[in-house]
Amino acid sequence: MRRTALAGLILFLTAAAPAGAQPREAVAETIHALEAARPAETVIHTIAANPNILVYDFPTLAEQGRMFNRAVALVERDGAPRDRVLTDAELAEFIRSVGRTATTFAFGNDFPVSQLARFFNLAADGGVELTAEEVALRDFLLAKGFMTARHGFYQFAEPERVILSIPAEQGDSAITASVRRTILHHELGHGEFFSNPAYAAYCAAFWKETLTEEERQAFRRFLASRNYDARDEALMINEMQAYLLHTPDPAVFSADKVKLPPDRVERLRRAFWAGNPPTTLFAGTAPATQ
Repeated sequence: MRRTALAGLILFLTAAAPAGAQPREAVAETIHALEAARPAETVIHTIAANPNILVYDFPTLAEQGRMFNRAVALVERDGAPRDRVLTDAELAEFIRSVGRTATTFAFGNDFPVSQLARFFNLAADGGVELTAEEVALRDFLLAKGFMTARHGFYQFAEPERVILSIPAEQGDSAITASVRRTILHHELGHGEFFSNPAYAAYCAAFWKETLTEEERQAFRRFLASRNYDARDEALMINEMQAYLLHTPDPAVFSADKVKLPPDRVERLRRAFWAGNPPTTLFAGTAPATQ
């Protein structure tokens, strides 16, 4: 599609979409307070220790999936196209092909706004109709000034924000309080990685200089088995640090799952924290895995 045509389409879609009620916003003063939240409706939390991180806290996995599943497929799932947004039918088929459902495709999410801007640009370019939840996300980013529609494209605004999402504890599902805590800490690890360049650089150096090639390959295989795109080196580094350091539930991550000796996994954890990573979010708090 030509740039002028895309510009017109974006302006039309942005203006034509009905303005729905946005979720309540709140400030999470501590990570513990966010762990303890029990939302009956969607709440958007800003993290006091790092206000460039916002967390969508959903009461159900279904609502979370309707807002983020299509973006997940575009950004990180192996086998999904990187140059276009899937239609509803294509997304449903892709989710079936990887043995998941719309509610289990992703239990938590993390996106820099630049990735979401690209998602909305590609959706407009392809004429893909957005879900009501995707429209609400787009309108929230525009209303807050985190994303703008300029020169025919959606663009993120500096400082770049990071949008995370987690589900509430579900009484009739696998999302227990412990699982919610695990998802939260894992996603907060991603939030710090995306919003703190010094922390991201530290993680990249740790991946290249501390992990052996055998250990890097073990993480690549572990992540590929979970349908992450192992060809994306930045994604591998980001997921490595989130699983190794911020995923406390052994049912989700363990030495056995990554197929490395337990003492080597613990050595990597100790080495990471011993290097004093430049984190603002986790400063002064005990690591979730310790």
